[in-house]
Amino acid sequence: MEAVLYICHGSRIKSAVSQAIEFVESCKSLRNEPIQQYCFLELSQPTIAQALEKCVALGATQIRAIPVLLLTAAHAKIDIPLELEKAMQYYSQVKLQLGKPIGVNNELTNLLYERIQQTYQPITANSKILLVGRGSSDLDVKRDLSLIGKLLEQKINHPVHICFLTGCKPYFRELIAELNDSEIDRIFIVPYFLFTGLLINGIRKTVKEYSQKNNTKYVLCDYLGNASVVVHALNNRINEISFNKVLS
Repeated sequence: MEAVLYICHGSRIKSAVSQAIEFVESCKSLRNEPIQQYCFLELSQPTIAQALEKCVALGATQIRAIPVLLLTAAHAKIDIPLELEKAMQYYSQVKLQLGKPIGVNNELTNLLYERIQQTYQPITANSKILLVGRGSSDLDVKRDLSLIGKLLEQKINHPVHICFLTGCKPYFRELIAELNDSEIDRIFIVPYFLFTGLLINGIRKTVKEYSQKNNTKYVLCDYLGNASVVVHALNNRINEISFNKVLS
């Protein structure tokens, strides 16, 4: 019997966990597998081991595990595979294959543009656009967000600056501090995040702090959330999973 295991990151913030579950429920509606379970890598439950146990108890013999993540970094490359490997040692009769995070996706770039449009603020020649990622020491993250920034540039015909909250430069807070030119009319801040959480709250706090320091207008766009294009992008990643190579 086939199953899908959705592996979310997890959060200390209840609304972020609720949003992740709501997102998974939207994904589940597109699938035909009789068994579909969600879990969290950290900070929330059920854990990966608990959800795997549930899948097997329900009769799963083939499991497609999918990271509910935007970009590929240490969580997708190291942490999730390690947790799956530890849990799967008890289920030698079960086949499991791990899929890829969403990655660079042009449909999500269209959604970023929509998020900018939803602010109802015009992009002028004196506007700045910051695409903000979580950040990582993994070079793939910086490369991928740079590619996404280039795609967004082409779509809006305006320069896009990428920055990160942690892990690699340029840092969001440092870039915000540098943009103090009186000729800048507004700064659009575009978070490349799936859900709310501590990091989104940190962005809001920084924006509020700098809004009180100068007359520049800061325009904070919404995160990606439970948009249909994101749901379909993850569903496509599930469809790509093959059992030619098996983690067991």
